[in-house]
This record gives sequence, structure tokens and C-alpha cells, in this order.
Amino acid sequence: MYGWRARIGHVAPSRGDTLVYEFYKMFPEGFMMLNTTGTVRQLVDNDFEKQLQRIEEAVQDLVDNNCDSIIFSGSPLFTRLPFGTDREMGQKLTEKFGVPVAAGLTAEVEALKAMKIKKLVVGTPYEEEINQRLKRHLEASGFEVLQIAGYGVRKNAQLTDLPVHASYKIAKRLYAKGRDADGIFIPCPRWPTIADVALLEEEIGKPVITSSLACIWHALKLIDIKENVSGYGRLMASLGK
Repeated sequence: MYGWRARIGHVAPSRGDTLVYEFYKMFPEGFMMLNTTGTVRQLVDNDFEKQLQRIEEAVQDLVDNNCDSIIFSGSPLFTRLPFGTDREMGQKLTEKFGVPVAAGLTAEVEALKAMKIKKLVVGTPYEEEINQRLKRHLEASGFEVLQIAGYGVRKNAQLTDLPVHASYKIAKRLYAKGRDADGIFIPCPRWPTIADVALLEEEIGKPVITSSLACIWHALKLIDIKENVSGYGRLMASLGK
């Protein structure tokens, strides 16, 4: 059976294509990601609400396909809701299905805490309204956001069309304005982000967290997997310790 060490389930808000691609770049045979496709076509509240309604059904399908842990990603789905909704849904689904289930937003916060980041700059692909919602959630979680800005993407399919190094460019620009930051956060698992993480960390001497890395890291931590993952930054390297 493929995925004999870990079968990770992913409830994608749209396609989930980039996250799956980046997962297989990092992990060897024995690891598998099972993806579901979602209903978000535009990064707007109406599409977010539709996707929220199908998360439980998608988790049920992934449980039926023997996933060891499951992440439902798409932070903008939850940053518009009361603080803590992401954790409440993860706990409810974990209790219902008997498999560890968590939101990508939860994973991101846990990853930032694991890397001891308190002050951060945040480079996103999003429009300003979504950025400000994320900023409020991060502040409610105990972080200080020194800088946040994005590329203004609304159509979900355009996220994958962003240049491979777009996240690096915006992260460096924001860090130059907020050098007191303890690290960099790059949200959204659908645009390319992992290729330059190690380079960014080498240049600034501080940790860099992306949504893709956080979701994968958290999903594996939930099931006590230890694996040496090199070349993708401090967070993934910590999985082997």
C-alpha cells in the first residue's frame, strides 16, 4: 500500500494542487497525500461560506480512505469568523471521526509558536481586506504584525500563475521595513512558496513559515512522525528531532 508510513488527508478550498506538489517534493516513498477539491473560485465571502458547508463531508471521505490525519486548509474561511472557530471545528471533527483533524489556520499558528516567532512580517497573495482579517487573527493569537501586504489576487486560479519567486520578493520587501521581526510568515498553500524558504532563512537569519510547510508539519506532528527533511527551512528540519 502506498503511504504506509503516513497518509495525510487535505480538504482543499479549491484545487489543492500546489500543496500536493510541494508535499511530494519534500517527502520520500512511504508518504502520501490524499486531496479533495473545493468550491472556492473567487476569494470572496460567498465562496468561503459554501466551502465551509462541505468540510465535514470531505473529512468523512478522507477518513473512509484511511487517512491518518487530516488538514482542512484555507485560512480566509476562518479569519472572517469569531476567533477560535478553526480550533472548535478541528476538535469537533476529531471527536466525531476518531482521527486527528485540524484547520490550516490552526497549523499556521502552531508552526509560528514552535519557531518562537512573536513579531512577524506577512507577505500574502491576497487583497487588503483578507490581509487585515488575517492580521487581526494573528494579533488575537498573541503575535505582533509589523508589516503585512499582498499581491491583490481575487480569482483563485490565478494563485498558481504567480511566479515561483513571488513570495520571496514580497517577503524580502516587507522584511526590509520590519527588521525587528522574529520571522516571516507567507500564508496560502496554493501559490508556490517552499522553493526559497531556506534561502530566505539564510539571508535574514530567522525562521520562515509558509502555509504549505505549516499544514504538512502539523499533520505529521499530530501522528508523531519523525522524518529528516532538509533543504526547506527550520520548521521542516524540526520534524527529525
